[in-house]
Amino acid sequence: MFDKAALDKLFDDLRGKYGEQSDWEDILRQAHLGVAYSDANVPLASKNIDPRVASAIEQHKP
Repeated sequence: MFDKAALDKLFDDLRGKYGEQSDWEDILRQAHLGVAYSDANVPLASKNIDPRVASAIEQHKP
C-alpha cells in the first residue's frame, strides 16, 4: 500500500517527466486511479491505465 512518502515520490516523478505536457491532467487522473487499483491488488494492465503511469506506479510501489 502506498504511504505518503511513496505517493510524494510518484507524483514528483510524474510531474518532472510529464508536468508540461498537454495531457498532464489526464496523467494525473490516471495516477490517482492507478494507485487505488494498485492498493487493491488489481492489475493495472486490466484497467487500461496509461503505460507511463503504470510504469511509474510499479517503480514507486512500496
